[in-house]
Amino acid sequence: MRYFILLSTLLLTACGGGDSDSPVPQAEKLAHPGIQIQELVQTYAPDQRLTPAITGKLGSISYQLVNGAPADVVKISADKQHLAILNAGTTELIATDSGNSQTKPVSQRFSISINKAPRSPLLTNDISQGYVAGAQLSPSIGGVKGTLSLSLAENQSTDVVSIDAQGKLTVIGSGSVNLLAKDDGGRNYQADTREFKVSISLAETAFATYQAITNKPLIFGGQLVPVYSGTPTTEAHYQLVAGADTQVVQVHPTTGAMNILGAGETQVEVQQVAPANHTQVPVQRFSVQIDKAQNLAFKASDVTTRFDAEKTASFDVTGVQGKLHYAIKAGAAEDVISITDAEQGEFSFQGVGETEVEVTDAGNHNYLSATRTFKVKVEAMIASSLQALNVDSQYQANQTLSPQVTGAKGTLSYRLTATSATDVVTLDSKTGHMQVLKPGTVEVIVTDDGGELWTSQTQQFTVSIDKQDNDLFVVENSRVDFAANAPFVPQPSHSQGQVSYQVDNGGDGVFSQDANTKAITIVGAGRGWITATDAGNEFYHPASSRFFVDVAPLNGSLQISSVRSQYAPNKTLTIPLTGAIGSLSLKLHSGQSDVVSVDLANKTLTVKNAGSVTYIVTDSGDAGHVPQSAELNVVIDKGSENPELKLGSQLLSTVYDPSTRLNAPAISGRGVDSQISYYADIASSKVVSLDQTSGEMTVLAAGMAKVTVIEQSRNYERTRRDFNVSVAKAVHPGLSLDEITQSVVYYPDRKVLPPEFTNAFGNLTYAFGLQVSPEYAELTSTGELTLHAYPRSGDNDYFDIIVTDDGGNNYQSTSLNYKLFLKDIEPGLGEEASLTFDGSELQLVSPAEVAAGDVTYFTAIGGRSDAVSKDGDDELSGGYTTMLTQVCTDPDNYKGCTFITLRLQNTSLCSDGSRVAYPLASSSRYTCPGLSQPVSSEVSVSMHSEDPYNAWFVNPGRFKTLKPIVVTHFAKPYRSGDMVEAGDVQARAWWLINLDITKE
Repeated sequence: MRYFILLSTLLLTACGGGDSDSPVPQAEKLAHPGIQIQELVQTYAPDQRLTPAITGKLGSISYQLVNGAPADVVKISADKQHLAILNAGTTELIATDSGNSQTKPVSQRFSISINKAPRSPLLTNDISQGYVAGAQLSPSIGGVKGTLSLSLAENQSTDVVSIDAQGKLTVIGSGSVNLLAKDDGGRNYQADTREFKVSISLAETAFATYQAITNKPLIFGGQLVPVYSGTPTTEAHYQLVAGADTQVVQVHPTTGAMNILGAGETQVEVQQVAPANHTQVPVQRFSVQIDKAQNLAFKASDVTTRFDAEKTASFDVTGVQGKLHYAIKAGAAEDVISITDAEQGEFSFQGVGETEVEVTDAGNHNYLSATRTFKVKVEAMIASSLQALNVDSQYQANQTLSPQVTGAKGTLSYRLTATSATDVVTLDSKTGHMQVLKPGTVEVIVTDDGGELWTSQTQQFTVSIDKQDNDLFVVENSRVDFAANAPFVPQPSHSQGQVSYQVDNGGDGVFSQDANTKAITIVGAGRGWITATDAGNEFYHPASSRFFVDVAPLNGSLQISSVRSQYAPNKTLTIPLTGAIGSLSLKLHSGQSDVVSVDLANKTLTVKNAGSVTYIVTDSGDAGHVPQSAELNVVIDKGSENPELKLGSQLLSTVYDPSTRLNAPAISGRGVDSQISYYADIASSKVVSLDQTSGEMTVLAAGMAKVTVIEQSRNYERTRRDFNVSVAKAVHPGLSLDEITQSVVYYPDRKVLPPEFTNAFGNLTYAFGLQVSPEYAELTSTGELTLHAYPRSGDNDYFDIIVTDDGGNNYQSTSLNYKLFLKDIEPGLGEEASLTFDGSELQLVSPAEVAAGDVTYFTAIGGRSDAVSKDGDDELSGGYTTMLTQVCTDPDNYKGCTFITLRLQNTSLCSDGSRVAYPLASSSRYTCPGLSQPVSSEVSVSMHSEDPYNAWFVNPGRFKTLKPIVVTHFAKPYRSGDMVEAGDVQARAWWLINLDITKE
């Protein structure tokens, strides 16, 4: 602008104007030789004055910005003579030297660079607090110069805190992570990055404390529930302690409800599952005691028996639960019986009398011992051998009879009963001989006095003297011509008493008889039967003679009775036909024509089928009689069973295959119009599915089935035949697994569930294929694997596991081997912290409390080789453990790796403030002054130049481990102020230690 004003003035002067006088002539200025300005580089300082180095200056210097150059780097004073710093950056200015009276002005461009100023480092503070989901963290960071940003350091877990776009921290899990605070320094200061740690410890978990259940009565099937104080976690798992009695209670795995199985004491283990990011709840155990029951059913009955010197008897005891013991009760008679087997309750006889026996039931697992007393009474032997046979004889004059008596034990005597007649026989009281007087019946009592060893016994026998039979009495058959109402008088011979007559069958239409006088009158033609009876006398029985009288009829007298019989093929039956005079003829009247075939000539029927039929039989008569017809009714009932029905086979065999179809055995000997059906009971229907009509079977399972074949036919009742179906177990097609090799990330006491198998048909059991020390891992039969420690250097980093499928009901057993590989541990799996060892001593304080006297120790894994205690002594006071590990400048390039040796020492704190030091794996507990217990379990990690390899560790650089070292604290479950929990030594806490050592 200055140049524009000067030019305008010159133009106006040249054009004239104003005073008409001519200007005074001036001498023309010389050209400026030029100025030189060096580029100015300065470090930012607020408002610091800038003095450019200018040579060749003749007049005053003024400054202005080059058109378009940044205007916020330097500040130009109002008089444009001075410069001061505004901000870091680079800009371009024009310096103008005004010249002097002889020299023209001149300008020169130059640049100014303001570098960012060094700054004091950021001041960061670590954050440590307990887990609260979603909590917002406010880092305390001082010395910020510009814009601050937060991010996770390299290889840090993303599961502890989240960082949003505004740099806000939110708690999402537990653990320790390193964060980077980055200050870009703003416009004027250099950037700075500082690391700080955020440690989120596990939140405390509220849980229940379980109590023992004692003195519960034995009630089979009764249910108990856990007893506890406090509030259980939302999820808990219950099971019997390994090796505990499984016959006391059955435990529900999720509710803890316990069904009583028997008496005794057992232990239940409960694992309360803590929510995510909460402290683990130690496994608790509580005992369950079920008292033995009183054996109320134990009873012993009194014994009353007869003496028998040759016999061994036993007592009657019921409700026995355990081993028995019999003994004569103290003070009771000991000469009645002798107990020959005190456990079986057998005894022999010593004499007659009464005593008492005491029996004791020792009880069993579920019942208490019990004692009962009962009486034993031994009576004399009852003689029951006397036998007396009745004497039956027919009267003869001057007859003598002897008694038939056996089994006498002593002397016999005889007498007549009081009601017996005395005129039938005479009786000798000593010998029993009898003289017959006349027919009749008497009762004789014979008595055996028993002698010295038996009770007396008596028998009674009958002596019957029968009258003589009148075999000569007879009335001869006769024939008379029919005369209506003519009397008929029979003519008997050889009668002994009065003779009476009785018309049989109501006279058969031939005779009638007066009910009072017994007179017989002819009323029709035909044959009539009459029975004549001779009443006899004192020495003869009544006698009868049946005779017939044929009264010649005018018409025929054909009669036929009905026939009924049971079916048998071609069975011959007689036709009950009488009164035929002429020739016979036959005609079907009704019913089934194939029931029988009829042979009238021989008066027989031949059975053909079951059923009923009626025929009309006609007698043609003769010259003196008219023809006559009668019905022949025949009924043939079904036979009880078809004896000809047979099965081609009684056993069908196959191997299980759900697609198998079987046909029933062939059937022979079926009856007429038969129908076959098939039946299987409930047990058999689980093996095969049966078509009840065709007998076709579909295999459902392996096993034995029984099938019943039922025939229903015309001639027989239901006939049954059975056959069996044997279905053997099939060969197992083999277990299969999608990936035969499994892998899991290791962490202490991790539980690994078995993989899912296909083609498993039964119960799966698991076992190690190679021997594995319980120190490293344990495998249950159900396949749950617990990883206690990582394998030592040189050991396999995998487990060979054999799974066996018993095949269930339908398949044979089979086995499969698979491998489970262990990966290196990773952060975020439950460690107490992920720490960095930078060469300075690192102290680990275990949060796990240890009960007085309990075993506790630490382990370290992940180094180049196993940790070794000094002088090989794990219990050396003041000793330590050395561990060789590898560190690298570039984890991807082993050429930059070297070995170093770390010392690990159990440096636990005592109550008096002192510390004790032992090698890492030491289990010594009473090591503080006065044999007191350490109050904390601690581990120190350090690095010493005199240890192997450390003297060679001299090259500068930053060295890191390829994988972390894992330090694990093992102890039994315990919480101070609470009960000591029963449990094995387990991993209570562990840490991940990453080495990051910088050598200058």
